[in-house]
Amino acid sequence: MDLSRRFDLWWARLPRSPRDRGRVVDLVLRPPGYTQGARRLVEQVRLDPERGAIGDKWETDPDRDEGAQVALINVHVIRSLARGHADASLSGDTLHVDLDLSEANLPPGTRLEVGQALLVVSAVPHRPCASFARRFGAGGAKRVARADRRGLRGRGVMCVVERGGVVRLGDAVVARRSDPN
Repeated sequence: MDLSRRFDLWWARLPRSPRDRGRVVDLVLRPPGYTQGARRLVEQVRLDPERGAIGDKWETDPDRDEGAQVALINVHVIRSLARGHADASLSGDTLHVDLDLSEANLPPGTRLEVGQALLVVSAVPHRPCASFARRFGAGGAKRVARADRRGLRGRGVMCVVERGGVVRLGDAVVARRSDPN
């Protein structure tokens, strides 16, 4: 029996995020050579098409996925999961944003203007890993997995950097969708 529907109510109670123009709420780096779970909250980050987020471990990770340079997570999702479990920055996502990250709103190929940078939503799925489940509990991992199965991207979205630049706390995140015609 699939009981995952019980997590739909949790999702429905989260604050709604804007679809077209959101904002950056937190910026997080995972330092290269870091110890498991080490995170650094920063006020700005430079994004680079070759290196991802400068100062993040993605650049030096031999197992990195080229379609996963920068990870975004919805701020309402991660703050809800962190309540009583862990620091929200432990999710490992570089940009915590107030923006609707659903597949319907941001299909792969959608461009996101963030500060001076331009990101492209990747087709690489962002799924909860074992570390995510340890930090935010099995229930937290199940909640985002259920949202992922419904196309809501509870775990967030992966992006590649098309145009580098500085991103600061409070910067706008503007969705630029391709014209279907």
